[in-house]
Amino acid sequence: MKTNNTNSLSPPEIQKEYEDPWNILSIDLDSLKSNYRFLKSQLPKNAVFYTVLKSDAYGHGIREVGKTLAGVGCKHFAVESPSEGIALRNEDISGEILLMNPIPEWMAELAVRQDLSVSVIHQSILQPLEDAAKSLNKKCKIHLNVNVGLNRMGIAPSKLLKIAKQAHSKPHLKLEGLFAQPRDTVSAKNAFIRLKKIYGGLKAKGCAPKILHFNNSTTFLAQPDTIANGVRLGILIYGVLPPEQFKEKQTELPIKPAMKLETQLVQVRSLQKGSRLGYHSRDKIDRDSIIGTIAIGYYHGLDRKITRGGYVLLRGKKAHFLGSISMNASMVDITDVPEAKIGDKVTIIGKQNENQISINELAEQSETIAAELMTRFGKSIARTYESETETISTEITIKQKETDDIHIHYFQTEKELPNWINVYDIVNFLNNHLTPYDDPEEIIYTAVDYALSSDPQGKGFVLLATTGKKIIGAIISLQVDKIGIIPENIYVYICVHKNFRGKGLGTRLINEAIECTVGDIKMHVEKSNPAINLYKKLGFKNEYLEMRLLRGGSRKND
Repeated sequence: MKTNNTNSLSPPEIQKEYEDPWNILSIDLDSLKSNYRFLKSQLPKNAVFYTVLKSDAYGHGIREVGKTLAGVGCKHFAVESPSEGIALRNEDISGEILLMNPIPEWMAELAVRQDLSVSVIHQSILQPLEDAAKSLNKKCKIHLNVNVGLNRMGIAPSKLLKIAKQAHSKPHLKLEGLFAQPRDTVSAKNAFIRLKKIYGGLKAKGCAPKILHFNNSTTFLAQPDTIANGVRLGILIYGVLPPEQFKEKQTELPIKPAMKLETQLVQVRSLQKGSRLGYHSRDKIDRDSIIGTIAIGYYHGLDRKITRGGYVLLRGKKAHFLGSISMNASMVDITDVPEAKIGDKVTIIGKQNENQISINELAEQSETIAAELMTRFGKSIARTYESETETISTEITIKQKETDDIHIHYFQTEKELPNWINVYDIVNFLNNHLTPYDDPEEIIYTAVDYALSSDPQGKGFVLLATTGKKIIGAIISLQVDKIGIIPENIYVYICVHKNFRGKGLGTRLINEAIECTVGDIKMHVEKSNPAINLYKKLGFKNEYLEMRLLRGGSRKND
């Protein structure tokens, strides 16, 4: 549901020309804030917490994520490059910004001008930084990156003391930190012991920095005793377990995924057993099938290997990928979701009803890691941002987060109802919330029973809005005319929970019902019902006057 946001503090909605018409990558800013607060609470009181925002904040958007975390007290950030650091400075973020990768000599002045802390892996950068800081009358913070086993980059331990002394002797350089990067959870402890020994050696020579940071998200969880007085946490900030902990299924943390990816069903087709699907198809489908097409492919970040067992969620059910992933489209088997219709929401990352697909599960199906997928999606699909409390950017479409996690369910038979809803739950909801336009309970039951086809002659559907396991909205639709004289469908009841009225839920329900209804529609509305104005806005007209002769046992109201 797209919420009309009339808050005077919110910018006008801006539609970008390159926005994808089908695919929505939603970032929950409130989850980021909650994750930061929790992780911060797990650190020693004086530990410096570098939140890692490299690679455009793991595909979440460095400007929006940085501004959000700065708003809840984050004062130290780690990025990949000066361009990312400048993006944060342009958001008026004044905290320390550490460049995790080294920079060439010609970028020294840029780094100093923007007050970026520089990682040093070779002594050659020291003098250019000193010269730039002197000319700008500034101090430049530096962090020495020492290699203790990862062997990717960093200063050799045997050369570290010499470089630290050089840095310490330059008046415009401030030796702020010493750090290393762990290789894996098994070797992390020994690597940290080695790092502490190196740090102790610098301290003995009077040139030790104040911050020692070693932990990334994986070692933070696996080896908590390696927390010094600084940590660098990345993937946990975004509500995702590192792959090591996910595979071991050992760690449960109160962190919330910030990224959700949804698309829509754009094509539905029935194919016979033995048909082939997609480009260069070698395999044939092994049963008569209904195939759904979604407008997302490997250009958008899906991995082609996902067809080996991956799936999406459609109407709360699993629908497995079939055929090959194309550049801009994919196909899923919706044979077991026969009620699916064009326009239905398809979840690739996130939750539908009781089922959920995490980014780690999607990565496992794709034979890669979550961080890779997040950065893929973040590059190719325009992001929207959700928050209950604030608007972050005017440069993209902002979607205000709904107060509750609301789901719409479509049912044609009583057997389709989940185990936590029965016919009497629906009847009781209508009986309690239709007032003053209610009917006797037995009449309501008859209508619901007819819609769910317990009556041999019955045909129709029930549309329910729920949050958690609570019904908050319902539409009962009956198909009553078989020969086309009058509209063949009647919406007998349209009802929204008293506490959820005026929030757009009624509009959403009716629009969903119209999409699910084949043929013309009518409804009976009392003249005093204020919902008449809503129905008119949605296209219903009151050109006819219905007259009735009521006899005993008839409905109380129209």
